[in-house]
Amino acid sequence: MATGPKLKFCPESNDLLYPKEDRERKVLIFHCRNCGYQEDADPSNYCVYRNEITHTSKEKTVILQDVRADPTLPRTRDVTCEACQHNEAVFFSASTEEGMTLFFNCTKCGNRWQDRI
Repeated sequence: MATGPKLKFCPESNDLLYPKEDRERKVLIFHCRNCGYQEDADPSNYCVYRNEITHTSKEKTVILQDVRADPTLPRTRDVTCEACQHNEAVFFSASTEEGMTLFFNCTKCGNRWQDRI
């Protein structure tokens, strides 16, 4: 069972202590918004909140609908689209547990295909 960060309370006013950065000393402190009390945070608890997102390999390989219009993606004329025989495609790569995969998107008809490396 995972436990989250523990709440800290002010010893003077019993109000909640909030995390704050002390920029001069470059440390994390907890401070009371009501009475001004503050204390240094324990370095082992510097992580105030951590959001971990996990994706399956299928989620990582989702191809956006309009990648062929993306001017930042590289293009190649060394492939031929099986659907329309056009010889230009946008491509990008993705690494998964299975290895690296090249994804192609025809600039004419939008046909998508992939090539495992």
